[in-house]
Amino acid sequence: MEQRSSYSSAGEASVLQTNKVLRNTYMLLAMTLTFSAVCAGIAMSMGLGRGTAMMMSLGALVMIFFLNKASQSSMGILFVFVFTGLLGASLGPMLNHYAGFPGGSGLILQAFGTTALVFFGLSGYVLTTKKDFLLWAVFCS
Repeated sequence: MEQRSSYSSAGEASVLQTNKVLRNTYMLLAMTLTFSAVCAGIAMSMGLGRGTAMMMSLGALVMIFFLNKASQSSMGILFVFVFTGLLGASLGPMLNHYAGFPGGSGLILQAFGTTALVFFGLSGYVLTTKKDFLLWAVFCS
């Protein structure tokens, strides 16, 4: 007599729920990165000094504790945006410094492009393999 066994790793509803979580995670990541870039641009145009950037970095470190406390509430989203905004604005003076070098703006664009390429490459890998991608998405966000 032949025994046949079939195993299912996940149901259709589970896959749809996982895809929704992953889509929301990527959307939030895109929005926070955009907000951080806008804050960096504003800080660059304002010509903020290194001391101000240091204070914003320290403020971002303090925001980590607020993020931890509000992680299970809707205020957590606000704190995430404040955190990324402070980090982006603290990059402004450093970006101004490097933009002043010969070829500095090209260096900044190369760093941005490489970061985007690695992120999209890893995202594509995770979305095509569908192996532990929820854990990866949570770890990277």
